[in-house]
Amino acid sequence: MSPPVIATDTDQGPRPSQQDAYSHRLEPASGGWRAAVADGFGDHPDTREAAQLAADTATAASGEAVDAVLAAHRAITLLHPGTDCVMAHARQDSPDEPIDIAWVGDCRVWTWSPGEGLRQHTRDHTHGQELRDLWAADDLARAGDHAVTTSVATAALDDVGTATAPAADLTLFTCDGIHDYVDERLLAELVTDHAHDPATLVQALVDAAREAESTDNATALVISLAPEPIGPGSPQTRQERLLEGLDSFGGLGFGERFPEGTEHLLRALSEDRAAGIACDRFLLRDGTTYWCTKDSDHTDHHVSWHGVTW
Repeated sequence: MSPPVIATDTDQGPRPSQQDAYSHRLEPASGGWRAAVADGFGDHPDTREAAQLAADTATAASGEAVDAVLAAHRAITLLHPGTDCVMAHARQDSPDEPIDIAWVGDCRVWTWSPGEGLRQHTRDHTHGQELRDLWAADDLARAGDHAVTTSVATAALDDVGTATAPAADLTLFTCDGIHDYVDERLLAELVTDHAHDPATLVQALVDAAREAESTDNATALVISLAPEPIGPGSPQTRQERLLEGLDSFGGLGFGERFPEGTEHLLRALSEDRAAGIACDRFLLRDGTTYWCTKDSDHTDHHVSWHGVTW
């Protein structure tokens, strides 16, 4: 079996400094892996270094995932007192073994497989999540999403969240700079579209966060156990399948009318925030114009669909 493929992407965004960090390690003999994403917070000048130390320490630590998070706690309190971060760590001993997960704060770990889709295995340690657990209104809960209730510097054994996930084709880590801005439906679509190409996937997730006007550092890390080659015969993206469906009605052009049966295709395209193809097309349907634009650097990896009712 091919060894796992790991891909990462991170972007500072509008923040004055980059305080996200990540670390990963492969176990060639067993086909296993270890990985961590940490998100520093606070004004201490060593916050970035502390976040990186936490991620590196967790990845190198022996034992279970919870032991790794506690090792990160000891490392930053000893070497960078006064700093803090949140983090998620996971490890898998071999491709067929369960995934061992531990976290403090609001970094997340997800898995994806074709039959299961995208599944979240962490539960945010935030005041916002506590309010959701009490069935509070979502706007009230959102106000508490950035107030974490556990962190690496403050963690004791009982504070660390733990979970076990079944073996999966893909394991995804995200910081809140991504998942607080990219809704879960779009996140799942992007993962499904790019699961065969981990490097493109992490870039698409960070790009989607930026398009959604994320004001935070944005970091994604992916471990893929079943990468597929890019080239002829590669799976189509969701947007390509939708456009192919519209093309079957005789081609696209500004002002064209389409059968009623294509309404769901137009609606699906208009709801997309990010796509894996580059194109410039115009559609008109019942007074709504849909158009596609490339991002500012005119690359082919990221386009946006927009809809306006006149």
